[in-house]
Amino acid sequence: MVHPGEPVAIPADAYEALESLRAAFNRLLPAEAAFGVGLKRIGDDYVAEPSLIVYLPEKLPADRLPSETVIPAHWEGYATDVVESRPEPVALVDDTSFVDPPRGGIDIGWEDPFEVHVGTLGCVAQLRGDGARRLLTADHVTPAPGIEMFQPHPLTAQSTLLGTVEAQGTDWDAALLVTDPGRGVPACSVRDVGPLRGSSTVTVGTPVRKRGRTTGLTLGFVVAHIPDPPGQVGQARIRIDTFPPGGLFLWHGDSGSVAVNLSDEVVGLVVQADNLQTDASGNPVAAVGMALPIQPVLDELSVEIGVSPPAISRISPDTAAGVLAVGGKAEIDGAGFDAGTRVTFNGVDALSVVPASPRRLVVVPPFLGILGTVPVVATNAFGESSAASSFTY
Repeated sequence: MVHPGEPVAIPADAYEALESLRAAFNRLLPAEAAFGVGLKRIGDDYVAEPSLIVYLPEKLPADRLPSETVIPAHWEGYATDVVESRPEPVALVDDTSFVDPPRGGIDIGWEDPFEVHVGTLGCVAQLRGDGARRLLTADHVTPAPGIEMFQPHPLTAQSTLLGTVEAQGTDWDAALLVTDPGRGVPACSVRDVGPLRGSSTVTVGTPVRKRGRTTGLTLGFVVAHIPDPPGQVGQARIRIDTFPPGGLFLWHGDSGSVAVNLSDEVVGLVVQADNLQTDASGNPVAAVGMALPIQPVLDELSVEIGVSPPAISRISPDTAAGVLAVGGKAEIDGAGFDAGTRVTFNGVDALSVVPASPRRLVVVPPFLGILGTVPVVATNAFGESSAASSFTY
C-alpha cells in the first residue's frame, strides 16, 4: 500500500514497455484509450509497484471481449492494470466571493449570449522576458484573446472586471490573462495554500494540494503519469486521486486550478476530472483529478510561476575576485525577479542590474571600500525584498 509522500521511482524501461504495449494494442482499442505508467489499484489501495495502465471508457470482463483485445496481466516484466476512464472538462458550479488582490484558487468567469462560463484562477505567472505578472488558468475556461473576464464570475454579487485574455496555448490547455489595473497587483499565492515557491516536476506517489472555486482546498497524491502519445503534444496528464482513494479531489468549476506539492511548488494545471460519482441525490462524492504537467505549459506560454517576495538561491561568482576574473559581472539565480528589481550589496545599489528572466539577474557589484562578507538583497518593483544572501569582497 502506498502512502502520500512515498515517491515511487519509475524505471526508464517502464516507459519503453509502455510504448511496446501501446504499439501492440492501440489499434485494437477504442480511440479514447490512453496509456500511462503509475500505481496499480487493488480494491481501495494503491500498491507500490510501477505498472502499465490502460485507461478505457468502459472496462468489461475478459470473457466478453475478443481475445486479441484482452490486456495481459503482465507485459515485458511489468504488471498491467485496466482502469475505466471518461475524462471530462471541469468548468462549471461555489466560492463566489470577491478576492482582492487577486490570487490563485478563486472564482473567475465570462458570459456569452447563451450562458456564463465558470472556472478557477490557477496562480500568478511571470513573463520570462521582463518578469511582468500575468494570471494563469486553463484555456477552456477562457474565451478568445482580447475578451474580458470577471472575478467573481458574471451574475454574482460583486462581479468585477478581472482582466483580459492575452494568450492561449497552441498545444496545451492553458491561458494567460492581463490583470485590469483597477484590481491592483495580483498576489503570488494560492488561497488556503499560501505563497508559491516556483515549479517542479512531479513523481508518482507525490502528495499534492489544489484549491478550486467549487471544492475548495483538497488533498491527494499522484497515482500515474500519462505521457504524450508518439507524435502528439499536449495530451500528457498527471492523474491525482485522494487519500484514501475514492474521495472528491475536484468537481466542475475547479478547472484552471494548480496542483501544488508540499514544498509549495506548482507541479500541474488541472484541466479535467475522471471517475465522477454522485450520491442518490446527485451530490458529488468522488472524482479523480487530471492535470497537465506544469513545465511544458510554462515553456509554451514563456512564463515562470510567480514568486513573491523574490528569492536568491545562488550568486556566481560570489566573491569580488571571482567577479573580476570573469569580466566584472555576477549572475544571481533565484525566483520572482522583474524588470524593476534592485540589488544592493551592503545597502549599496549594484552598478547595473539586467533581468535575464524571473529566475536570473546579471549584475555588476558596486565598489565598496571594505573587506569581508556583506549581505545581498533583491527588491522587486513592488518593494518586496528577498532574504539576504552573501558576497565577499
